[in-house]
Formats: sequence, C-alpha cells, structure tokens
Amino acid sequence: MTDALHATMLDTVVSYISSSLITVDSKEKIAYITISRHNSHNLQYFIGKNLFNLLKKACNAGNYQLLYNAYKECVTSHQSVHISKIFHIGVRGLSEYFSCDFSFVSEQNCVIIFIKNITESILIEEEFTCMSEQYESLNRDLYIAMSNLEFRMMDIEQAHKKIAALYRITSIVQKTVNEQEVLNEILDGITRELGFTHVSILLYDEKRKELKTKAQRGFADDVRIPLGDGITGYAALHRELVYVEDVSQDSRYIPRNNGCISEVAIPLVVGDKLLGVLNVETMDGRILQPYDLDLLRSLASQVAVTIAHASHVSKVEVQAITDGLTGLYNYRYFRTILEQELKRAVRYKRPLSLIMIDIDYFKHYNDANGHLAGDSVLSTVATLAKQACRDVDFVVRYGGEEFAILLPETIVDEACILAERIRKGIAEHVFPNGSSQPNGAVTVSIGISNYPQDAYYDIELIECADIALYTAKHSGRNCVKLYGNCSI
Repeated sequence: MTDALHATMLDTVVSYISSSLITVDSKEKIAYITISRHNSHNLQYFIGKNLFNLLKKACNAGNYQLLYNAYKECVTSHQSVHISKIFHIGVRGLSEYFSCDFSFVSEQNCVIIFIKNITESILIEEEFTCMSEQYESLNRDLYIAMSNLEFRMMDIEQAHKKIAALYRITSIVQKTVNEQEVLNEILDGITRELGFTHVSILLYDEKRKELKTKAQRGFADDVRIPLGDGITGYAALHRELVYVEDVSQDSRYIPRNNGCISEVAIPLVVGDKLLGVLNVETMDGRILQPYDLDLLRSLASQVAVTIAHASHVSKVEVQAITDGLTGLYNYRYFRTILEQELKRAVRYKRPLSLIMIDIDYFKHYNDANGHLAGDSVLSTVATLAKQACRDVDFVVRYGGEEFAILLPETIVDEACILAERIRKGIAEHVFPNGSSQPNGAVTVSIGISNYPQDAYYDIELIECADIALYTAKHSGRNCVKLYGNCSI
C-alpha cells in the first residue's frame, strides 16, 4: 500500500469519527496530523512542532504527564498503549472526554497517536443513568401508592374496573411524558373503564390563583374557576374530596350542563403542592357509592403523581438546553442545532449564517460594578439580541460574555443588517454605570460567517465567525465584521 493511499484511508476514518490522528517522530516532533472537520491546509502549521511542548500549553499538568508517560511506554516497549478516558476542560470552560491510543511503527521509527472525542458517549451514558434513577424512583413511589390502596369489598365487576383503570393510568408514565398526552390518556381511561361521560381535569395556575380546564370529555367549553369558587374551587382550596349528590340543592354549583345531577371534585395533590382537580359530573341520576368515591380518590392520587412526573420531565428537558441566567439556548444545544441546520442547508442548498457577539470590556465592567451588575448586563444583552431576531432564529449563550445567533435561510447581507441592528440597540441602551466603560457605553463586537460562502463544516463556520469577531475586537470594538472581509 502506498503512503499516499494510506494517508487517504486515515483521513477518511477521521472524517467520519470526531477524532485526531498524529504521527510523532523519534524527536517527538509532529510528522503528520489530521483532525476531523479541520482544513488540512491550516494544520500544516503544526508539522515539525514538538508535540509535548504544544500539549504543555493545551493540557493541565496531570493530563500532560499521563500522555507523556504513555508515549514513553510505547516507545520503550514497542507495544500499543491505550488510555480509555481523559477528562479535559477546554478554553471556553466546557468539559470534554477523550480516549487515546499509542502505536509504535518500527519501520518508520515513529509513534502513531489516535485521539477520539468520546464526550457525547460519556454524556449520553450519564443522562441514561440519571433517567434510569428517575424512573426507578417513580416506580418505587407508584409501588408504595399501590400498596397503600385499601380495597374494600365490592362485586367482581367493580374490582375489575378499579384494577384496569389503575393499571392503565400508572402505565401512562412509560408511554409518554408529554403533559397533554398524559391528560388525554387519563380521561380516555376513566370514561372507558368507569363509564363516566362528563369528566375534566383542571390544573391550578398559582400566579392567577385559578383552575383552568386542560383536558375534558363531554363538556362543550373550557372554564376558568377562581380558587374557592364553585364545588371544584372549594375542593381545591380545602384539598378534600367534595361529593354533591344533588347539585340543585347546593349554592356552590356553577352550571355547565342543564342535565347535571351530581358532581364530585377530587383535588390533585403531591406532597404539599396543589396541581389541580379531577372533576366528574353525572347526568343519569346515578348515585355514587362509597366504592366509587374510593376508586376516584385512588385514581386522583395516581393522576397527580403522573402529572407531576410529566411536568418534572418537561422542566428537566427545558433546563437541559437553556442557560439559567439568560434563558437562551446553551452551548451544548447550540452544537446540536448547528449540525442539524447545516445538514438541512446542505441538503436543500440554502444559506445559513452565524453571528458571534462579545461584550466589550466586560471584565472592566465586572471589576468596577460587581458580578451581580455584570449578570444584569448579560441578561439585558440577551434580551435585546433575542428581541431583534425572528422566531426561527436560534439565540445562544455561547459562554461567558459571548453569544451566538444561528440564522437559517439567511444570506450574509441580511445577517449583517440584523447584526448592526443588535449592535446599535445595545450601544444606545442605557446600562447602569455604562458611561464609565472605556467606550463610554456598554457595547458589543460582532463577527459573521456564512454557509456556503465561508465554510462547509460546522466547526469551520464557528471558526470563521470567531476570526471575524477577533477582527472586530481589534478594530476598535463596537463594530460588525464579516469573515469574507477579514485579512487572514
């Protein structure tokens, strides 16, 4: 096999796996290097450089020593050496994991080092472990709740209905964590298994202090009921089951259907938290027996746990992709959507622009005004940037005082107009003590890159925007620079 063919095969492997391949000669100098999604021309800078001098600058002391020892062991023993996992914190403060393989090639008296980025695999493994623990905890809670149910004597038909309804509702957790789907499944189970035709679930809005219909069967309209009003509001306020056999004799009843005869309202409570009310109305003169009320109470307990679980998972999913301070998407989610949007742009031959924003002299502002004031600036800049964008744009807190905006279906000229609008809006905004900044105001520098004009890969798109941003920072700041106009 020729050297050229061998190099081509190695490049092909690295292009499909997020990894790097480096050949080091007997003097510890780099003889060959290829890194996935990096332009081979730009990597020529590293040829002839001492690998371990570079690693001293890029790694902490522990990782450097680990890599150097592995290299020395490979050279000495002429045997392959494997490092399964190295934890590294990058220049942007992001955690990454790598595996390394050292192989000695006696013919060329050199060592081939294969470095694979295993960050995604590690994070997926951690997420799976976390989710497994959550589901185990939920299953334990459900098991305890089921164990605490006291089945009273009733005929075989009623016992069957109770078991079937409880089983269906508790199994919803394993089907979906979408709140609306959960509520609809619950109502379908109650109407089908128990024969009630008019059932609704109202969730509690703590800010408005009211109950609002979120799912229903048999009713024509949604309602909002202030806490304490009507039979439903009373049950929620006092957190107790309320059964009215004849609603015409109860002044609390709020008419919804002329044919309603009786109503039962059961609060949905988990711990000390009120989630809502399960409401059932009968139209056929059916008098609910004690076992009916017991069944509904048991169902309400399971419904509350299921709703709480769905709500928790939904919040966790949102928290996982958003930045806690600014409410913007976080860096990790940005890398996901960047890859998705770039694939879409390539497939349909559509433009895609990336804007990188950095707050000028942010450290100066923090030092002069304190970190709380700095956090306020970060939050305000995020709000101003998001307000200037379209709904289809992705606004991201990239890290520290940096922000990124991904613009689908957007050419460079359009991105430049938006960037200038953001820059001007921030420069004209009155920030507390902003006049004491070196620029006389809180300002931002902005860099722009574009597919396909500047880059074809996601990492290249980021690097090009970074270069444009770097140029803006060194051109007096408070300005917008396009990658295509930068002198590289």
